[in-house]
Amino acid sequence: MASTPTTPPHFSSVPPRPSNNNQRHHHNQNRSHHRRNNNRNRWSSSSSSTRYYSPASSAGAGVPSAAATASAAFSSSLSPWLGGQKTRLAPEFSGRRSNRNPGKMNSGGPRAVPNNQQHSKAAEEVLHSLNNAGNDVAAIDSVLLNYRLYVAEDYVYLLKEFANTGDLLLATRTYDFAMSRATDSTFMGKLTSNMIRTLGRLKKIELALNLFEESRSRGYGNTVYSFSAMISALGRNDRFQEAVSLFRSMGYFGLEPNLVTYNAIIDAGAKGENAFEIVVKFLEEMVDAGCLPDRLTYNSLLKTCVPKGRWQLCKDLLAEMERKGIGRDVYTYNTYVDALCKGGRMDLARHAIDVEMPAKNIWPNVVTYSTLMAGYSKAERFEDALNVYDEMKHLLIRLDRVSYNALVGLYANLGWFEEAVGKFKEMESCGIKNDVVTYNALIEGYGRYNKCVEVRKLFDEMKGRRIYPNDLTYTTLIKIYTKGGMYAEAMDVYREFKREGMETDVVFYSALIDALCKNGFIKSSLRLLDVMIEKGSRPNVVTYNSIIDAFKVGRTPALECGPDTSFEANDLQIKHSSSTVGTFLDQKTDNGNNDEIMKMLEQLAAEKAGLTKKDKRSTQDNLYIVQIFRQMHEMEIKPNVVTFSAILNACSCCETFQDASKLLDRLRVFDSQVYGVAHGLLMGHGQGIWDQAQRLFDELEQMDSSTSSAFYNALTDMLWHFGQKLGAQMVVIEGRNRNVWKGGWSTECLDLHLTSCGAACAMVHSWLLELRTTVFGGQKSPPILSILTGWGKHSKVVGNGALRKAVEALLNGIGAPFQIAECNLGRFISEGTEVATWLRQPSTLNVLLLHDYIVYSQPVERNQTFNIPSLGAL
Repeated sequence: MASTPTTPPHFSSVPPRPSNNNQRHHHNQNRSHHRRNNNRNRWSSSSSSTRYYSPASSAGAGVPSAAATASAAFSSSLSPWLGGQKTRLAPEFSGRRSNRNPGKMNSGGPRAVPNNQQHSKAAEEVLHSLNNAGNDVAAIDSVLLNYRLYVAEDYVYLLKEFANTGDLLLATRTYDFAMSRATDSTFMGKLTSNMIRTLGRLKKIELALNLFEESRSRGYGNTVYSFSAMISALGRNDRFQEAVSLFRSMGYFGLEPNLVTYNAIIDAGAKGENAFEIVVKFLEEMVDAGCLPDRLTYNSLLKTCVPKGRWQLCKDLLAEMERKGIGRDVYTYNTYVDALCKGGRMDLARHAIDVEMPAKNIWPNVVTYSTLMAGYSKAERFEDALNVYDEMKHLLIRLDRVSYNALVGLYANLGWFEEAVGKFKEMESCGIKNDVVTYNALIEGYGRYNKCVEVRKLFDEMKGRRIYPNDLTYTTLIKIYTKGGMYAEAMDVYREFKREGMETDVVFYSALIDALCKNGFIKSSLRLLDVMIEKGSRPNVVTYNSIIDAFKVGRTPALECGPDTSFEANDLQIKHSSSTVGTFLDQKTDNGNNDEIMKMLEQLAAEKAGLTKKDKRSTQDNLYIVQIFRQMHEMEIKPNVVTFSAILNACSCCETFQDASKLLDRLRVFDSQVYGVAHGLLMGHGQGIWDQAQRLFDELEQMDSSTSSAFYNALTDMLWHFGQKLGAQMVVIEGRNRNVWKGGWSTECLDLHLTSCGAACAMVHSWLLELRTTVFGGQKSPPILSILTGWGKHSKVVGNGALRKAVEALLNGIGAPFQIAECNLGRFISEGTEVATWLRQPSTLNVLLLHDYIVYSQPVERNQTFNIPSLGAL
């Protein structure tokens, strides 16, 4: 077999992906729903074969250089996206609150796609009989022998159906049967390329590679279509660099890429979540080679915009399609809606479904509505998500597996377990089997409400039904038990996780770090962060946000200290580099296989037993945030609005104004725009600072509403806490004018549901001042005035909401005549005439007008330094 030649030198290299030892598909093979067959060596993933690439050639695989003669029209419309962002705030600033992503809702298997393959009536009968055969190999073979399909299209139809349902055994037996009777190389090549795609969708990439090599060595697989299928399978399994290597090798096997191949490599880049700026270069090369892009090309390019919610780029691509006369389809809009949901632009997503799609005579399908429902759930707009479900019922859109799983997760997260279990059972009655994703959704929901007994029952039940837990199941369980202080149970689950051959990844580490931080074990979380990087799993912004958030005094106790073990402060050291986080331990222990996670869980169990005690926090603890932020900067991990909120919340917990000022001043080195504005407003709202703030607010308007409201809430909380109340009020009024908070503001009612405590207090002052203007203007007051805060349904102690308590204290402090409504603990009411009388009193104006504690203060000198402790001091 010919070896893969070296990549030509004029191709630029794909930027290497971060080192990652979490190739899930290597450890979850032959898991949920996948029937097994050991009858043929072809389907053994351990079988060895010579591959088209070597590790060296794969690592050096190149993406194309920009085509010098690419279409001028194409360059003029999309080239701005290759040179940088339109605003200084990157799209990542909207960020993620957790590592959970919608792909999780379908991690148990491939999502069904419409099977439009031409086929005979007999093929449908065969499919029905094969599904009834179950795991019985003899029964499967009997069905295939009795029907004897002859046309390749019929077998292709069957393979696509098995890819939809995740039936590996049926796919392999059907393919083997068809190939054993095939004599025509075209028939064999067509069947093989479709089988490779099927294996790729089933996450059986090693089997797909073996089949590709076998077919190529026998001649019938040395086709553009087989190469395209293999490229697609590699991309689907997060092996984009290998897909590029294979794409580059085609010319050396006498094959020229065509439209199908270019679409495959672009789609591979999209499925591997590679950046648009990398994938679009293949489009440039494609155009230069004389291949005109089609709808599939643009649909794949749109997918590259989804992971980071780059909806503006999606709009540019849609405009490009329109200009080139390339029609859109439901897949185009489904991808666009997904990008809008990821970017938090739910208003635009709704508009795309209700207005844009009908205008093109394209109608939403189950995927469209499932995506919208998941988007509302992610934005915690649960009522809107349920309305989408009602709309689906009204339109008689039948739920598929993914939409059922999304609905089960929605009900479980709301704590509506009766409804969640009802949908869980309804799935089965509709012929859709519960899968690992369904159980994961229920487990996570019960865990959120600390129902650990139900969590354990579900875990045992799924295994009893031979629905195999995946890495996400174990991750969720360990997080639930660790957060609940059930360290012995967490250790049991972790042992089983390791026995199953699964590997820890960024989701696993981040979940465990978050659980540790929420329990106040900052030092352990920092040690785990170090272990994570040592093992080759790159942390992300979610990982760091959990640690920064743990520095809030109100949530966490002290940094823990314990007996003289491998985790103790006496042995702590820090190793600083430009690419990794400091190492908190150098020495190794003799504890078995040296599993750091197990050792940590064992120590936490000992701490729970009372063998350790915790220190009081130092006033300088919050300055460790600077070191953490510096590490994020060195690792090129971009902070997002959650980082900003966590840091400003930490500022609010500083014991003195000076400590908060020092912290923000140090952070200005890394981001002079965001933290410069925060520092400037804290030091006194001079006109120059306010002008900078206005420009920042302009950029925030391009972000989704949840990002904007989180930013305004965090900023006003900090300002209010340190007595910069006029500055807080100015920020609140700016937010109101920009419609940041979607709650109501009217003469009769002030809705504070979406505000933070500081923002709510500043808003109450502004609302009452506006009412005072109305009263002195001679207008009649409404009969009843209301202030809505919510009663704390989602608080740790139900009914004890912090927002309600803060507003109640404010109203009592200024003497406003409001009382809690008898029928609604989250509503303050007063008669309009009584409030009007109070507002007319001369003393009222004095209590309503706000002032800053510090006015026009000089910022801290840039050359002034502070004693910032390093993480090693922990």
